[in-house]
Amino acid sequence: MLQKKMIERFREACHEDARIIAALMFGSFAIGEGDAFSDIEFAVFIQDDSFERFEQRSWLNAVSPVAAYFPDDFGHYTALFENGIRGEYHFMRKSDIPIISTWQGYGWFPSLESAVLLDRSGELSAYASALVGGPPIREGAPLVEGLALNLISLILSGANLLNRGEYARAWALLGKAHENLLKLVRLHEGATDHWPTPSRALEKDLSSDSYNRYLACTASAESKLLSAAYHESWKWSLELFRGVAEPLNIELPTSVIEQVQRLLNKPAAPHNK
Repeated sequence: MLQKKMIERFREACHEDARIIAALMFGSFAIGEGDAFSDIEFAVFIQDDSFERFEQRSWLNAVSPVAAYFPDDFGHYTALFENGIRGEYHFMRKSDIPIISTWQGYGWFPSLESAVLLDRSGELSAYASALVGGPPIREGAPLVEGLALNLISLILSGANLLNRGEYARAWALLGKAHENLLKLVRLHEGATDHWPTPSRALEKDLSSDSYNRYLACTASAESKLLSAAYHESWKWSLELFRGVAEPLNIELPTSVIEQVQRLLNKPAAPHNK
């Protein structure tokens, strides 16, 4: 597998460069789920006094030829290698190593050995040890309330857009709403391993009934199909509120829920063109 060869070369290059104090691998390969279609992802810590002069792209290019290197929409740097592999990189100063502990609740790996590629001072392992174990447990009223309220808010926005006739925008918003919907579904089914990206491995993680139901919540931007997808998404949302939020005594805003229902019950606005 190309990725595993690149990971080993990356490890070797980190050990060979005295400016690099520590390096951590995260993502699919750190938790043993990487395959031929997976990205490779690393955090690299450079001596503070060498950081400004450290040429990231040049260094990566020496590890494996780089076709493009750029900041993505999330502020990370992405490398597109000439062999077709995609890599995500966080180059930081040595003094930034404590930031790793803030990943707790989001990132995890089964052991330090599976993730730590280099640790000259031992500081990285000390902070990264907080991430060792299995996927974090996802539970509690604050978590569920946040998911439910965000889901209501996004469906409300989408319903307004449907009534305005902005179908392309409503379609894009439905995907954001589904992130919250799928997290509630995962809580309901006890399938929270792939929490940060709830659509990941959905075909395997959910029951066949739930997965087929999710398919009914998706659609193109065509007005009637999109409206139907919003209806199905909202219907499932209400069921999840009863099944996941009510047992935790979470009170959701009834007046807003009723407004969403009214908006979704209106006929779809005509297309402008």
